[in-house]
Amino acid sequence: MTLRKLLFKVVIVGDGGVGKSTMVQRLTTGEFIPQKITIGTDLAVVNIEIDNEITVSLQIWDFAGERRFRIFLPNYSRGATGCLLCYDITRQTSFESLDEWFNIVNDNAENPVFILVGEKLDLADIRRSVEYSHGKEFKNQYDLDYFFETSSKSGENNMMIFETLTRKILEKRKVLD
Repeated sequence: MTLRKLLFKVVIVGDGGVGKSTMVQRLTTGEFIPQKITIGTDLAVVNIEIDNEITVSLQIWDFAGERRFRIFLPNYSRGATGCLLCYDITRQTSFESLDEWFNIVNDNAENPVFILVGEKLDLADIRRSVEYSHGKEFKNQYDLDYFFETSSKSGENNMMIFETLTRKILEKRKVLD
């Protein structure tokens, strides 16, 4: 059996401070590493192995959430096969910005896999301002592929989100039987 290797571009978008960079750091290091604000775009590459048959390199474009950088997002979105659409469950305004983030990526990438990600799940009991049901409603309204909540601090659902994204990209691109 020959191991196949593939490369896919993934963009991670959402308002500044929602936890996009810490989610990527948790994935790449296995640890919670607080991050300073992203300027422009950070790039990471992570290998995900699927069923001992396919190694997928995810080229992860972690896009800055500040409004002044959004002019660049249409170009960065081109060629993306996946998008993590992120918000902070403790900050309603980050949830309200999701329409804009979705539209920019959807208008510039060709049929990407979308996963809605509610960040900072570890703070749900004390500071939640966006109910889980609102995330589900958004996912259904925009016909997104999946919706998960995660915590970069605890690592809950972190790896599963990227594995789910990878499998869905492979399915959509008809790589998996």
